[in-house]
Amino acid sequence: MKIIDVTLTLRPDMPTWPGQPAPSLTPHSRIAQGGSSNVSILSLGDHTGTHVDPPLHMLEGGYAAERLPLPPMFGLCRVLRYDGDGHIGAAWLERQSLPSSVSRVLFRTRNSEHWRRGDNEFDKTFTALDPTAGAWLAARDIVLVGVDYLSIEPFGSSPIGHPVHKALLGKGVIVVEGLDLHEVDPGDYDIACLPLKILAGDGAPARVVLMRR
Repeated sequence: MKIIDVTLTLRPDMPTWPGQPAPSLTPHSRIAQGGSSNVSILSLGDHTGTHVDPPLHMLEGGYAAERLPLPPMFGLCRVLRYDGDGHIGAAWLERQSLPSSVSRVLFRTRNSEHWRRGDNEFDKTFTALDPTAGAWLAARDIVLVGVDYLSIEPFGSSPIGHPVHKALLGKGVIVVEGLDLHEVDPGDYDIACLPLKILAGDGAPARVVLMRR
């Protein structure tokens, strides 16, 4: 069985959402300095790198990270490759002819080349799902949607109210952002996604792997 780690490595120079701090690892004790062990303090935003959005992220009163249901984050998923220049829309999704057995969908786009290259700068032009795609997925029996950049919808969606997040989170769909899919071919895999269990967390960093079917 081939296991593919699609989790971004946390590093101080990694892209983060504009205005949010980069992760940092600060030494707390060091054996070389007389300590009994090496211990560090990790500091990061809860939407850093590969992470899961619970409903609380966009829906006031929605449940938080500690209540994320585990079953949707394990099982068969379909990786779709999108090579277009614009954002993913419902018309493109319709042409993929997804069978009813597919309830988890990951999108590999040009974004994953950022992770292949190890880019440090945030790309405001990243590919995402447009509102028609969010509505299309929310209208089906989809339980998990994952994307290969730091948001499931285009940069600058605040003025229109984040319709993609709200469509999916409002239906209880698990939203996984910040996947590194540059080594993943289109097709069927088994996914395992384990977000941190953070009390009242509006986001949860996660380790995500795919297993080739």
